[in-house]
Amino acid sequence: MRCRHMLIPAVVTVLVATGCGAGTERTAQVADAPQTQCPHQQAVVTRALDRSHLQVDVTGDGILDTVAAASDPSAAKPCRGFVAVRTSEGGVYAAHLIPNAVPMRSIRARVVGVPRLGGRAGADIVVDTGAAADAMLAQMFTFTGRRLRAVQVPDQPNGSFIVVGGGVVYPRGAGCTRDGRLMLSDAAQTADGKSFRVIRRTYPLQPDGLGFTRPVVTRATVPVNQLGARFPEFVGPHWRACSSSPA
Repeated sequence: MRCRHMLIPAVVTVLVATGCGAGTERTAQVADAPQTQCPHQQAVVTRALDRSHLQVDVTGDGILDTVAAASDPSAAKPCRGFVAVRTSEGGVYAAHLIPNAVPMRSIRARVVGVPRLGGRAGADIVVDTGAAADAMLAQMFTFTGRRLRAVQVPDQPNGSFIVVGGGVVYPRGAGCTRDGRLMLSDAAQTADGKSFRVIRRTYPLQPDGLGFTRPVVTRATVPVNQLGARFPEFVGPHWRACSSSPA
């Protein structure tokens, strides 16, 4: 899912050796972040992966991997929410969410989509961060260079984005096209309450998979009762067009 000032998400990668005779574990490596550790990260991530039934190829090798979101409600930011993958080879990779877009203490992060963007072999991962009360504020991750990395979506200043929310008068929505482009749309109800003025921005993925290029912008005015039919990203399912494994 990258010139404004952006908060670069801290990424923590955990590699766990598994397989015949394996009993060692490599130390967690921290990149793009202060040298701090999340003390319960390994246990939280492992427990979430063990419970997860979501399997999709995110590495692009044609074999299903296990995907999960993990939350530690008692932890401080940014250690309260993670996204994690256990690959077909047994390696475990995890990244924590943007520090100021982590779950509220009573809410857990969850995977809400695994779209295939830009014609890439592996799926991306969309996580509902649980950080907004009136919208689904999400973050997107991709597996590249043997790491889980945040995709900078051009919506919120910190790279997160709204999948659905904004209320009845100013709804917002996100989705994708069949050829793997990201759609971000917003609408405003007209004064007479009969129509919506819609702006849809359709973004091609950058070649490195870590951001998006300039969008194609579509504008339309549609009757209130036709918004979802004309622009399905407002009502969902949000990633059906470019996903064979809905979360």
